[in-house]
Amino acid sequence: MSASIAVGRPFGPYEVRTVLGKGASSTVYVGRRSDGVDVAVKVLSVFAMGNADFRRAVPREFGALDRLDHPGVIAVHKTGTIADVLFIEMEWIDGPTLDAELEAGKPMDLDRAVAIVIALCDALAHCHERGVVHRDLKPSNVLLRDGEPVLFDFGLAQDADNPDAEPGRLYATPMTASPEQVRAEGPVDGRADLYALGVTFYRLVSGKLPFYGERMDLLRMHVEEAPADPRQHNKHLPEPLAAIALRAIEKDPDDRYQTAEEFASALRGLDPELLAGRRSRWRRR
Repeated sequence: MSASIAVGRPFGPYEVRTVLGKGASSTVYVGRRSDGVDVAVKVLSVFAMGNADFRRAVPREFGALDRLDHPGVIAVHKTGTIADVLFIEMEWIDGPTLDAELEAGKPMDLDRAVAIVIALCDALAHCHERGVVHRDLKPSNVLLRDGEPVLFDFGLAQDADNPDAEPGRLYATPMTASPEQVRAEGPVDGRADLYALGVTFYRLVSGKLPFYGERMDLLRMHVEEAPADPRQHNKHLPEPLAAIALRAIEKDPDDRYQTAEEFASALRGLDPELLAGRRSRWRRR
């Protein structure tokens, strides 16, 4: 028997309340447990259940999250099988994604952008300390809980104690893939996450991504092309912030910030006057 899941009907011990999101291999629902608590339930699709890689990804994601305990990382509760499909139960965060907060072509208020990236650095520092590399950090994988960022979707996470990287396979989203992920030569380290966070920071402070294109062109750009100075997109961006964004997305991992703590320290060391009065002019209109 395979799962038939519909809003308003039970799915195992959960009453399905709504659909949070749907991807190629899974759907995330809000489910109400018998104790009245609403949780997020990520359910592998019937199609994905027929794929061994997708089936292996579920316990890998749960195992990665189960090692983590940080307010900036979504909390996981349990995993198992209901009606022949794998699921993960995790906390439900009633908030938008960072991606949903962004306005097309417009930078975020600089003080807000810096605060969000510092918080994500703190979450990544915890992940990396516990041997977990997210490998897919991007605005759509960051939820905002009362305005504070929470990293989720660890479906591509790498466990440093048991790396799964296969040569030639991309474990990343092209939009934020680091050059070493594009080359797909084997396991990566936390500096790949810092590159993705750098791409995100570039987008927050400039209103634009460093690279645009079709999948293969985009991947080539990450490896070969130098990004434009983000001040070309936002003329009000102070040079120190532009320099931080560009260092975070250096091609060679050795030329980037080496740890999330170092990235955060660079942001914390900014002169507060650089951010004062620099709220996006777009938002005053």
